[in-house]
Amino acid sequence: MPRPAPALAALPEDVLAHIAYRLALADLLGPPRHLTALLCTCRRVHHVLRIDNNAYLYARIFRAKFDHRAAGRRFALGATYSSSLAAQLVIYCRTLANIARGDIDSPTLLDDFWAAFTLCSENDGRNIDQLEHAGLFPFAERFILHRLWEDRDQCNGWPMEDITNALALWLYWYSATHGASPSRPRPHSHPPAPQNASPPSPSPSATPSSPSSAPTPSTTSATPLPRTRQPLPHPPPRPPRRLPRTLHRYAPRLLPPYRDPALAAHTLPHRHYGQKAVTLAEPPIGLVAKLLYVALQEQEAVDVDQLIPLTRADAVEVGWVGQTREDVREFARTRAVRFVSREGWDWRARLGEEGDEDRAWRWDGKSPSVRQENDWERWRGCFDPWDWRVGRGVTYTFGSLAGKWGGRFLDPGDAGEYVHAMHARAFDDVLQHPTRAPFEHALFFTLREHHCVSPARALPCPVSGGDPLDEGAMNAFLPSGFEGMCAVVGGGGGRPGVLRVRWGGEEYRYETYVEGRENSHDEATCEMCAAAQDGAQEEEDGDEDEEEEEEMRVERARRTVQHALGEGRDVEEFIAAVADQDQDQDRDGEDVRSVASSASTSGSGATEMFRTCSGITDIILTGETSARHDLAYGNFTYYGRVRAWDGLVVLVRAPAAPRVPALGRDPDTLDVYVFRGYLVGGENFVGAWRHVTDSVHTIPIEGPFVVSRVVEDEGGGGGGEAGRAGEVRA
Repeated sequence: MPRPAPALAALPEDVLAHIAYRLALADLLGPPRHLTALLCTCRRVHHVLRIDNNAYLYARIFRAKFDHRAAGRRFALGATYSSSLAAQLVIYCRTLANIARGDIDSPTLLDDFWAAFTLCSENDGRNIDQLEHAGLFPFAERFILHRLWEDRDQCNGWPMEDITNALALWLYWYSATHGASPSRPRPHSHPPAPQNASPPSPSPSATPSSPSSAPTPSTTSATPLPRTRQPLPHPPPRPPRRLPRTLHRYAPRLLPPYRDPALAAHTLPHRHYGQKAVTLAEPPIGLVAKLLYVALQEQEAVDVDQLIPLTRADAVEVGWVGQTREDVREFARTRAVRFVSREGWDWRARLGEEGDEDRAWRWDGKSPSVRQENDWERWRGCFDPWDWRVGRGVTYTFGSLAGKWGGRFLDPGDAGEYVHAMHARAFDDVLQHPTRAPFEHALFFTLREHHCVSPARALPCPVSGGDPLDEGAMNAFLPSGFEGMCAVVGGGGGRPGVLRVRWGGEEYRYETYVEGRENSHDEATCEMCAAAQDGAQEEEDGDEDEEEEEEMRVERARRTVQHALGEGRDVEEFIAAVADQDQDQDRDGEDVRSVASSASTSGSGATEMFRTCSGITDIILTGETSARHDLAYGNFTYYGRVRAWDGLVVLVRAPAAPRVPALGRDPDTLDVYVFRGYLVGGENFVGAWRHVTDSVHTIPIEGPFVVSRVVEDEGGGGGGEAGRAGEVRA
């Protein structure tokens, strides 16, 4: 006698699916482990709830446990289908389980690192909580401490500069917080990994032993590059996955060195949200090493018990020129490094109506993952400087640098050790155990952005001294004497001013950016809009031709089918019958449910492409030191440019006459510096500084710098994040 079916198996499919959904969310953090027991109940329950038959259920679970809005912005509509989200749930849950297992020698380690990296890039609050629950920070730290230096004997003692090590450091950065930072004391015998990962090093383009921070050299202003500058005459068809740092993945015999795209690009090992192949540039290990190294330095206590005046008033009274204890305390309060913020599980609920966003990327997007958008687009499309294809995403958000910034830059503690590092081929004891820590210097400035809006002409980038490899990088890709040929007119009262630059007998106009105010862009006069409309018209004409050809092919196919059916049956009736049969079979299938349940599906189910034009063709930066910091550190003017291809920011700091000559520092005693770097996460401006020299080929002293946006307090002080307890020592 057959046993009666369990009561659970007799429930309707939608009720079973709802039970499974609630059971999966019994624990929000971690994979839906409780589902396993339910799926093992009986064959019918397993059939109804298995992922192949119920992608809609697992897509709901994915939306409840992970962030999905970034994928909807970055990819086509198919990324929001239930089938794509269900498959991504499997990938991410497997990654969380592997991280929680803590095996740093796992054969799936690189795949897990890539999946965790995309989770961090798409984080809107839930992803980072899932990774913290799985233990990403100690997992990445354990890898860095025990495997970062693996195979160093094969490359003269240097750690391998490969994709696994790069991802490990980036995951360490994403998962670090001010409570669990790189300098937190831990019971291990190894030295802190970030300190080993990036010792103070000379210019990345000057020595093969220093890690790179840019996808293409910062001496290049115009990209894509002409085909005359090739990386290798005959690139290897199957490049190795790991390269010693002495090779540095750069083409030999070319200055500046251009990274070979075949070695810089990596395809994700999994189908990311159903995409066939997603290729990303290797995240620069030099960039994250600078962030971690400066974060490590910020954990050291700042000694304010110095024989200097207490306040600026005391300094004025005694005729003191330089810092006061008040200035040192401000420096100690200022955090140059801002870790990835934790927005919480339901950030959209706190925003109310403002939390509603469509699939289009917007300048004023509220989701936390929008801050990662520039980085993602840089990794997604900036690995091949010879690629002339258009359609690259936004690598720099307009207005990001406008405002007050504060932080620090470091220079080598010992000049002799620095020279040794610059010429060292091997990572020897002198580099591994430096006698002095690097010197820290305060860095405060205020910047303004000036935009060239089409149809206005952008200021050309000069070529210095006839050297084809020198495109004016030492002067931020601006003409020599730029300070004397520009002036800002108008502005005030919230109105934008205009930067006028006179050069070569012509005048160039740049509109000053004002937050919340639109620029003068007009579709009727914008040359970029006109070019886009011409391209759209050509595409439409081509589509019409393709439609005519398609109609002809369909008609030929109809005649062929009609001939096969004979005169007794009409081809239209046959097609209608087949269509009805397919619809009945697929009514409960994955594709129909996917389109109906997609968060961003249009009525027609077609993929929507969002294109906006700001009319901005070039960005120039100007700025200065504030009056308060002038008295402490000297008066400086700033000017620079943003490279459109990848968002590289090049900024020159030039000494200027003090506002109060009797109390300020003599500008003749101050040097001209150039800062080159990127905005990481929309909050940290990080890169390398160096002295300005007459030739770009000269190798001067160089060091890392990091600044973040300053939030003024009521007392007039500022800091990226104030209140560094235990770091001010009086």
